[in-house]
Amino acid sequence: MYLTSFFRSFINISTSVSKTTFRTLSVVAKSSIPLESSLSYADSVLILSLVLPSRQETCRFHLNLETATVGQLVDEIKIEDAGIEHVHVFDDHGQLLSKSYSMKSIMKSPFTVQLNQQRAFLFDPINNLQIKENTVRSTKTDGPSTEDTIVALYQALNIMKVYHKKYSELKIEANELTTQLEPLEKVKDILAKICQRHTSRCIWYGLGAMSFQVGILAELTWDVYSWDIVEPISYFIAYGTAMGFYAFHLMTRADFEYMTMTDRLFLRRFYSEARRHSFDISLYNRLKNRLFIVHTDLARLRSPLSLSLPVPPNPLKCKISGEELNQLDVYRTRQHIE
Repeated sequence: MYLTSFFRSFINISTSVSKTTFRTLSVVAKSSIPLESSLSYADSVLILSLVLPSRQETCRFHLNLETATVGQLVDEIKIEDAGIEHVHVFDDHGQLLSKSYSMKSIMKSPFTVQLNQQRAFLFDPINNLQIKENTVRSTKTDGPSTEDTIVALYQALNIMKVYHKKYSELKIEANELTTQLEPLEKVKDILAKICQRHTSRCIWYGLGAMSFQVGILAELTWDVYSWDIVEPISYFIAYGTAMGFYAFHLMTRADFEYMTMTDRLFLRRFYSEARRHSFDISLYNRLKNRLFIVHTDLARLRSPLSLSLPVPPNPLKCKISGEELNQLDVYRTRQHIE
């Protein structure tokens, strides 16, 4: 019996030691997995590995070296990790690169990728990848290289997709801006009517004051006094009015004109009514300016030159109404029919 209990205790001790050893080994093996960023290149495809801060995992981004841009890399990083709000790419001099900067140009020197203004990853493509001059840097040859021809062909075949994508994005943004401006436009129209009535009243009050002044001077001239006495009074009134015009120019740096004075009265009343009704003028101006820029970009996309379409000798007109048709609408109708 004593021998049996001794063997049981020995077996339990050996089992616990083996479990502890296994757990320790598993933890060490798990912690030995490296989490680092790397950069590789193969067949005109740039493979960028980054450690995402939210998941603490290494994610690989495949970018076409000929057509990819910094903006595409930034968008893919934000889509992959929703916790990343700011992504910046800097060159070797510490200057921020724009989103339109091509990845082919960025491979000529070391660059840094910064995530959320905290974590930064430095990449040196020339030393790490040992990319030769004929791969990244433009070679001095008599004619275009095969890669340049492929890029030009790719752009020619996919240019309409880019235009359609950009057009849809601008259309969605224009609709969103219009939706945001609808309540502001209603409030602005109400305030504009109030200010217009105030400006009209001020103009009529000015006319009434001038008529009253002329009547007083006429009564003093013909009924009470003579012109010899009223003449100096009228002179000082006219000179004081000229001084008032000059003071207006000094304060506003604008010519005293009736339209200028009317606009100034309107704007002063509008800003006071906006503060009273809690109307955000700066927000309204920002939305209106952005909507104007979006409509301008849409008009540029509709032009035949941007779409690489032949310009007709005469403008296309509708056979029923006689109105001039837009080239982009005609092109889309033909594409839909086909």
